[in-house]
Amino acid sequence: MRLASSPDALRQQRAERLRREHAAARALRVAFPTVQQLRLELSFEGPAASTPAAQSHVLHPPARAFFEFRCPYADCDGEFDLTSAVTTALGNKTGKTRGTLQCSGHRPEQHGSRKPCNLLLSYAITATYQSIE
Repeated sequence: MRLASSPDALRQQRAERLRREHAAARALRVAFPTVQQLRLELSFEGPAASTPAAQSHVLHPPARAFFEFRCPYADCDGEFDLTSAVTTALGNKTGKTRGTLQCSGHRPEQHGSRKPCNLLLSYAITATYQSIE
């Protein structure tokens, strides 16, 4: 297997890895049987003038329990892993957690160099549980 070395090829490999891992993830109903809905609210802050728009993801029992997201900047090779944040939310009595993550990826700069992305992701995760009858 030949290793890709260009930033575009590396980004494509990372995207393909995320697709494979998403497809292999268990359903939410299997991973967390009592969860009726999992809401992930994502907002971004960065030094660039064009900050990505906020995102909202609502997962229901048939959805895949996969919580890694690519950096919203198309030219960035970073990602955000919210797996431990989801675990924290599900471990709380309230089913909620908030926090911030920083993108560790890199973006192209003039003359072919790369600079750290440093985009900040602020997240709020809320789990709604099935009522026990």
